[in-house]
Amino acid sequence: MVREIKLFLLKDIPREELSGAYFITGYQGFGMVGYLASRHVALELGLERIGFIRTKYFPEATFYKKGIGLVFPFELYYGKVGDKKLIILVNHSVPHVRERTNYAEFIAKFLKEINASFSILVGGLDPAIKEREDEKYRWIPINNPEIVLDAPILEDKHVIGPLALTMMFIEAYKIPGVAVFAYTELYRPDPRASAVAVNVIGEILGTSISTKKLLEEASIIEAVEEKKEEIMKAMEGEIRSEKKEHPMYM
Repeated sequence: MVREIKLFLLKDIPREELSGAYFITGYQGFGMVGYLASRHVALELGLERIGFIRTKYFPEATFYKKGIGLVFPFELYYGKVGDKKLIILVNHSVPHVRERTNYAEFIAKFLKEINASFSILVGGLDPAIKEREDEKYRWIPINNPEIVLDAPILEDKHVIGPLALTMMFIEAYKIPGVAVFAYTELYRPDPRASAVAVNVIGEILGTSISTKKLLEEASIIEAVEEKKEEIMKAMEGEIRSEKKEHPMYM
């Protein structure tokens, strides 16, 4: 019986090799921004899957992806981008509520053990708090990072869920980094918002990361949503028409 969270390596990579790496992750929160962005960067940059995180309440779901094989719920990717080492945790699932705190601390402790140099956490943000129409994202500094992003800091607003836990433990374990929050559609996947986050990640890493695939996905989703809205309006029109033709009396 699994009693604790562990890293299961699929590749024989010594911890020393990972020393000084940049770390990226996100979860399936608002707009699924963190998940879509981290997955896209891992695949777009051609990073190698080196392992996965095994939890006590391991999700009983997988799928097959060409070129990768069976997909694990919490996958770890690794590679080099220019002169930077990069580790990405792709959360295809959400940790069980009973072990989310332990999961977040496991991540921060792992980063401390390998002496990670920087962390980038990604999430979605309610556009209702925008102060200007041209705002694309906000951010929060963690442990006084040396970089400053070209966007307002997210101040006095609650961050919730697994991302909040991860932020707190990364702060506690004294790993410098940033949390990036792209404005997003709240209740459906939003690849366009994820593309904003990917561009910010590219700026931090000093490399160009194509967002073409994300924008293509966004166009498809938006077209479907537009069609659904047209159908709903047509149905509402028919219902109003029927009410006029068949009056009801109380």
